[in-house]
Amino acid sequence: MQQWTGGATADVIVSLDSFEHFEDPAEILRIMDSMLAPTGRVLAAFGPTWYHPYGGHLFSVFPWAHLLFSEAAMSQWRSSLPGKKPMTSLRQAGLNKMSVRRFEKLVAASPLQFDAFEAVPIRRLRWAAGYPLREFTTSIVRCQLVKRRAN
Repeated sequence: MQQWTGGATADVIVSLDSFEHFEDPAEILRIMDSMLAPTGRVLAAFGPTWYHPYGGHLFSVFPWAHLLFSEAAMSQWRSSLPGKKPMTSLRQAGLNKMSVRRFEKLVAASPLQFDAFEAVPIRRLRWAAGYPLREFTTSIVRCQLVKRRAN
């Protein structure tokens, strides 16, 4: 595990539109914890989440295309575009398939905890935004993380 060795700590760490791209988001949470002052907080927002209609980012040429086609087919298609390097996985393109539930589990297993959490629904699908459709109707995740409190 990497540790922050810069000496000083941060009162606030901001992470925008990146948790769906980190190769090892669990490690990033540990690094953030090592950089954070005892009373500091992480402000994070990311999206679209993996099950969002366009959660595949550039792979989502139409809603949920990234879920309808295999990863191999999507990678082959993307590799065939002019100027694109051959790839065999979405991870090589910088996507880690971050879902709302996976992010919650990563935070639960980390040295940080939620101080605030919001799964912001897609405006037009707000009526269906609760369980069990939350994964498919969330536009972005917004949260504040703090160091885990001792029980």
